[in-house]
Amino acid sequence: MTAIDRVGRKSLELRNHKAAVRYVIAVTLIVFVTYGLFSLPTLLIKWRPPLSAVLACIIWFLIALIPIMLQRRRLDGLAFIAAAVGMFALRALMGGMANGHFPPGDAHMYLLLAEHLRVGHVLEVYEPFMGVQTRALFPPLYPSLLAIWSMVGGLSTTSIVIFNTLIDTLAAALIVLLAEALEKRRTGLVAAWIFLIWPSTLLSAPLAQKEGLCTLLVLLLALQWVKYVQASQPGAREAGAIGVSVGLLALTQPGVIPLAALFGMVALGGGAKRLIVLGLVAMPAAIAATMLPWWIRNFAVFGRFVPLTSAGGYGLWIGNNPDANGHWLPPPRSLHGLPEIAFGQAAARLAIVWIQENPIGFVRVTLAKALRGWGIAEFGAERFASSKPMTNALICGTMFAVSQVTHLSLLIAAAFRKSVLRIPGSRVLLLLVLACLVQTLFFGAFFEFGERHREFATPFLLLLAVWGIIDPITIEGKGISEPVLA
Repeated sequence: MTAIDRVGRKSLELRNHKAAVRYVIAVTLIVFVTYGLFSLPTLLIKWRPPLSAVLACIIWFLIALIPIMLQRRRLDGLAFIAAAVGMFALRALMGGMANGHFPPGDAHMYLLLAEHLRVGHVLEVYEPFMGVQTRALFPPLYPSLLAIWSMVGGLSTTSIVIFNTLIDTLAAALIVLLAEALEKRRTGLVAAWIFLIWPSTLLSAPLAQKEGLCTLLVLLLALQWVKYVQASQPGAREAGAIGVSVGLLALTQPGVIPLAALFGMVALGGGAKRLIVLGLVAMPAAIAATMLPWWIRNFAVFGRFVPLTSAGGYGLWIGNNPDANGHWLPPPRSLHGLPEIAFGQAAARLAIVWIQENPIGFVRVTLAKALRGWGIAEFGAERFASSKPMTNALICGTMFAVSQVTHLSLLIAAAFRKSVLRIPGSRVLLLLVLACLVQTLFFGAFFEFGERHREFATPFLLLLAVWGIIDPITIEGKGISEPVLA
């Protein structure tokens, strides 16, 4: 076999492999879209969006397109100015809507945790539904960063918008760097811009919530794994950096930890087996070093080893009981007042018993959670609707309409992006998207699972949906094979 034959055979194998991965992704996303479309009549009755919601959707798409069209004309300066003005205007609008409203759920709890830390108290908060003072129910990184920020900017709505905008901007920069590593920097700029004005991102901007930080760390991990494989001589330093990011992710959203290993498997698929083996010692050491202060603190508080949080058992019960729907549920009254660790253990036992006695119900509930979590985008509107005082119903209906339309549009665009197969760099991107789907469907969906638990996948879907629409496209199979991780 000649060298040309070997290159051609390898290129064909890569295309076949990518086609299989893309097919799995496309079918999965189409299932989610179908569920979302069939749910629309019920959702429209629930939210009753006004006719002006159609105009709001059109305006959003126009705002998203203006910087993209300027960039296609190589007017990068104007594109940057338009993007900055659009982003700040929309976030100021969200902040104005949220100002004076009492945030619900976790958004309120994180404010309390940050305030307690700021005034020198410990990381604890009273959970009224559990009936106990909790000291490890919430992961510590986001409230700790928010407490540090509050020492400078306070905890006003404006301050939180700025804080979350900084996090989202860093995430957008990582989107660009990841695309650049896959040789599609200008496409990364498009995805980053859309991410900054994505409805779920905008609706979270005025609220104290950790999803933005989780997305930031997931993007950092993806970039680090890609760079690790691309490096000519990666060593303990690079492996240790990945370990630190894994530890920080565990301190932000413990349920997403399997994704770090899934990204590692993507690197394995890139032919980095020997390099990864060399880093297997440094990574666990870095993870342990990052989490050691939290472990020591928990041992001092509880007198036992609590590696992540105390919420695992409660989260398992929320996702596995006769009334489970993926959203948060108040616990059974029989658990009220139990000590924090005992509460989690008792909740886990209830969930396990229910699963054992209802295996078919368990499968049904898990599938329903996955379909609802991926097919519907109403959580941002629900948080505004649940605030005190409640946001105007017409505004909430408009929020839902824009969120649902853009979300289904993204899933459709990512599912039917067939030309991605011919564009270099897409193989790794497809594998990263597949890793995100596996994380949500085979790990996350077994617990409490709603829209916010798949938010970290949005940047990867955005990249897939716009892959190669601006960068010069090199068609594979014309004597050029995929240059990255091929």
